[in-house]
Amino acid sequence: MNRRRAGWSLAAALASAAVLTALWLNGGDGGEMTTKQPDTLTGTAPDDSPSGTGAMQAGEDSVAVTVDLSRTGPLLTNKFSDLSQWELGMDWLSEALAQSEDYMRTRYPFVRRVQLMSASGGSETRDLFVNPLDRQTLDDYDFSRLGTAVKHILRQGLKPSIATGNVPLKYSAEPTIGGFGVNVRPPDDDEVYYRYIRALAQYMVDRFGLDEVRTWTWRALVEYENVDWFDAGDPESTKQAYFKLYDYTVAALEEVIGAEHLHVGAHSMTNGPGYWDEREFIDHVAHGTNYYTGQTGTQLDFLSFSYYDVMPGQRSPEPYTLAANLELLRERALQNGLTELQYGVDEGRIASGPDSKELFPRSVATSYQSAYDARLFKEMHDIGLDYFAKWYVNTERVWSGVDGIDPVGTHLANLAYRMTGGKRVAVEAAEPVALSTNEVDGIAAYDEAARTARLLLYNFNEAPDGGAAEAVAIGFDRVRAAGDTVKVTQWIIDDEHANYWPQWQADLEAHGVAEDDFGSWSSHSWTIGSVASPRIQKLWYDRIEQYRALSRLEPLETTAIVEDGQLRLTARLAPQAVVLYEIEGIEPLD
Repeated sequence: MNRRRAGWSLAAALASAAVLTALWLNGGDGGEMTTKQPDTLTGTAPDDSPSGTGAMQAGEDSVAVTVDLSRTGPLLTNKFSDLSQWELGMDWLSEALAQSEDYMRTRYPFVRRVQLMSASGGSETRDLFVNPLDRQTLDDYDFSRLGTAVKHILRQGLKPSIATGNVPLKYSAEPTIGGFGVNVRPPDDDEVYYRYIRALAQYMVDRFGLDEVRTWTWRALVEYENVDWFDAGDPESTKQAYFKLYDYTVAALEEVIGAEHLHVGAHSMTNGPGYWDEREFIDHVAHGTNYYTGQTGTQLDFLSFSYYDVMPGQRSPEPYTLAANLELLRERALQNGLTELQYGVDEGRIASGPDSKELFPRSVATSYQSAYDARLFKEMHDIGLDYFAKWYVNTERVWSGVDGIDPVGTHLANLAYRMTGGKRVAVEAAEPVALSTNEVDGIAAYDEAARTARLLLYNFNEAPDGGAAEAVAIGFDRVRAAGDTVKVTQWIIDDEHANYWPQWQADLEAHGVAEDDFGSWSSHSWTIGSVASPRIQKLWYDRIEQYRALSRLEPLETTAIVEDGQLRLTARLAPQAVVLYEIEGIEPLD
């Protein structure tokens, strides 16, 4: 597929991102954006004020970061709301039953929805029948396995997002298992498949109630233009087969749930050359003939895609950047008059570790990941991406008989969640940086009702083992304190804070563990029980309490003084460091 066609370019995507940034800085009115050059800042906070990962020395060159609470924009939203689940039996059947009902909302409040991939078919395990291989009986439905997983998701206070799966084996005359272990062929009889999806929806309504089911999200297949997921024999046939499958799926769901209460969408690959052009699906749902109804168009509420960088320090190349992938879909939707869609990433992060082997899950546990995700949180707000799903949350994936340890990426998601609901406020970062390849920046929010400002600040370097410490002078201008002082709380993530990984790597080296001891998986994988050999697992579990202590994310609290309408803080950010400042009892003068 040639992504460089008339009407689309990377420059257009970046221009769109710039316009969005200008809009929020001006309250959304599209007026001229003004940029304030920050003054040189000096440390005027008391001696016990927060200092990130080390106090800045007087006279030292520093990055000046200014926050203007009077320049507000839209509310910050929870961008890490979704959890991708490859197979529901891995975590959401018996494993989930043993957990307390408040497990997710107390440990991972940012998780609001669980994406159940290929949840309704494509293999003997995923097909929802009494006998998945009995080709003579096509309606021996047994939806209880999926229903049990949904029950456990709801028990945790979460919502399911059900990816209706690939076609059940016995619905295709010649089922063919593709690269992801599921049948990639379309159904022989579309009406039979329609009745299957309708029966699934009715089962969920009968079990959980119509009002509840109307709060869920649905999508048809995973990466619809990826030949390893769906293939009717050639690109054109596959494209039309997917249009038909989507139309019949939506019609079946609408019949049970009601179109006005259904939230349904489609997930494309987009992060690489597809079997056919994913944008033609957008044309179809907007103006094409619906294969089921014969009318024009099909309901579509969101578009999602996959996004994977190659490895730490090696981004997805142009034209497959995050902003470009989003703009490719959004531009076509807008051209078709689809102006109210949501956009998200249903799977992604980083594909491989530094050893070029696949990561399980798709991220690392070095401090690089926390700075990467902090930068990602800001970028998503800049470009208008609604969410970015993550794979798993702790070293046991989600849960098991052992209490898993949270890596830095999970810490970052929890910190970012603290910022949601506040109005975005202007942040300006001015050089010099100590190292030209460092990126020191951040995103800030203000909660007017609570008189609380929050600043998520990061020192990111694309080289995973590169970078240098940065002295930062932080200024909140034109502010006043509600009392004599303001309360300042900070959370730090770097190699020495809230991070077990450096010690784990040292222990592996001391015990002569080689990269090949992780088999086909990258040695930078952090779901230990999923990828490590018994020898490595023993090393891990023998020391797990030490790693747990090193990984603990602890708040540091102090007070600071506002003088002459200014609050000044100083920090030294280690390479790949993140710090969240939460300042209570502060308000703008304007």
